[in-house]
Amino acid sequence: MTITLIGASRSIPLATGAAKPGSSATGFADALGKTGGAKATDVYQELDDYVKMTPAQRMRADLLKKLGLTEEDLAAKSPEEQQAIQAKLTELIQQQMQQAQAKQEAGAKKTGQWVDTVA
Repeated sequence: MTITLIGASRSIPLATGAAKPGSSATGFADALGKTGGAKATDVYQELDDYVKMTPAQRMRADLLKKLGLTEEDLAAKSPEEQQAIQAKLTELIQQQMQQAQAKQEAGAKKTGQWVDTVA
């Protein structure tokens, strides 16, 4: 099985087991032809860490990234600052949930609903 990245000049073979950094199966940075100054092993480690996250951890990391923070940055802040950031994260999650619900409701209105009128 191979994956072709949009804009990439070649496909990446998918290994069934875990690939080791530097092997041909790591492919992520190698397929792009360059690593943008980062070592291939760093890119591999970053991708591996992201893949191992739970969906909730990914959401939190993405929201922190939107705020320009990392978990390490958050841990270095004072407890008051951490609480303020946590409140902002909660607000962002609520906004995302409301947007998703509105999108779902809009989709339901477009498609309509069937009602059984036979009694």
